[in-house]
Amino acid sequence: MSEEKQPTREEVIAFLVESIEISELRAKLQSLNASIAKDRAEELKALIFISQLTNPNTEEMSKHVITEEDFKNNPEIAEAGFKVGDEVTIPEQVKRKLKKETV
Repeated sequence: MSEEKQPTREEVIAFLVESIEISELRAKLQSLNASIAKDRAEELKALIFISQLTNPNTEEMSKHVITEEDFKNNPEIAEAGFKVGDEVTIPEQVKRKLKKETV
């Protein structure tokens, strides 16, 4: 049986420094990814708002307050930057379908 060589102090320090650098880069990447996601959600929210202002309503629209259940059934709502209590305008036909599915 051969003895395992113990790492030197310098080797341990070099390993730790490298680990710290990698962790710092990961944290920076995570922060940048979160910032991108937030900016995309804000962009989508703005596009929806502009769309509602510029497109004539050809169908009946209804105001709807977003609930926890809406988030549970439609996770993309959170990704779009909306929160519980936000008021949105949705086509009446969609609202009727939602009621049928939830009953």
